[in-house]
Amino acid sequence: MTLATEKSESFLLRLRKQDTPTGVSISTIELLMNQTGLSKTEVAHLALRQFADRYLPKYELDDGPLTPAQVSAIRAASPATDLPEERITKRLY
Repeated sequence: MTLATEKSESFLLRLRKQDTPTGVSISTIELLMNQTGLSKTEVAHLALRQFADRYLPKYELDDGPLTPAQVSAIRAASPATDLPEERITKRLY
């Protein structure tokens, strides 16, 4: 039986001599390790995961707002089209 192994990508992370707005020192990494119980690698992965969650879109970007023609087509196809206007309490758009 042969096990397939995936080759993992890696990169070098050079720590700063002191903390800066865009980097951390070994003492900060060690404090994070002591506080969380994580390894250096796990601390780096967690930080990058949180950075990605904050800045990368979580869905495929769309084409922007619906056009009036698209809104009309949706309204025409909707089973709520025949409802009297006073029965509608909330609109999606």
